[in-house]
Amino acid sequence: MKKGKFKFLKFLNEYRSIESELHYVQAVLSDAHLEFEVFYKIWCVENDVDLEELNKKNQRKVDMIFVESQSHKIKQDISLRTFKEEKHTESKSLKDVYKAVAKKLHPDALRMDDPRRAEYEEDFKRASVANDEGKWGELFDIVDRHGVSFKEYEEAIECLRFDIKRIKAELEKEKSTYSWLHHEAESDQQRENVIKRFLGHLFGWKG
Repeated sequence: MKKGKFKFLKFLNEYRSIESELHYVQAVLSDAHLEFEVFYKIWCVENDVDLEELNKKNQRKVDMIFVESQSHKIKQDISLRTFKEEKHTESKSLKDVYKAVAKKLHPDALRMDDPRRAEYEEDFKRASVANDEGKWGELFDIVDRHGVSFKEYEEAIECLRFDIKRIKAELEKEKSTYSWLHHEAESDQQRENVIKRFLGHLFGWKG
């Protein structure tokens, strides 16, 4: 039992770490996307690159890149939905884990003046959403923080492995964006190289 629990905690901590990194990258990108758009448009003006003309000549190529991006996202969504549906349908242990969490965190379980009430209510909502959406890493994070006991560690580890793989793929995708590469660039030359790669990828521009 101890070996199973230690292994579970190892994967849970890996999940927490990579989930935290994803949140950080997404927070940075919320500003970096606009910064990159402004920067590359200014660069194009200063270097006599006619964006309007490039868009007209390469509309089909631009549309295909967008379609490919959407197709990849749809495949990921299908994979997540399939795994989630299998677990919801077949796994009694996961249902029992969620029931135990819901029972412990239900608002009716505490008095109105209990100082833990706000935290419990928030985690009760998070656990419900995590269960509905098949975000098992988040569910087991709540399970661990509130000391909810369970025995099926191998199935929990399988769910954490899936979530870790899913988040790693999402993190890799975010870090491959031109906005992120531009943000991480340490010199004007590196930033300019990112813009040239972007224009080449989107329009076939060779400079």
